[in-house]
Amino acid sequence: VDPRKAAVEAAVARAKARKAEQMQAAVKETSPVPQAANDDPRKAAVAAAIARVQAKKATQQAVNED
Repeated sequence: VDPRKAAVEAAVARAKARKAEQMQAAVKETSPVPQAANDDPRKAAVAAAIARVQAKKATQQAVNED
């Protein structure tokens, strides 16, 4: 294995991981839980499930772009 190639692959992997973390942080910041969700446990559960799906989708898109 060429050391140069290994170093480049490691740098790319670090960049992808950093980008995925930034995307997840951005999704968390842009998806505040509505106040009504705090009143009803069912609404809170639905809002949490939607947030998880959005975060997962954003992570998959970030990985697929690279």
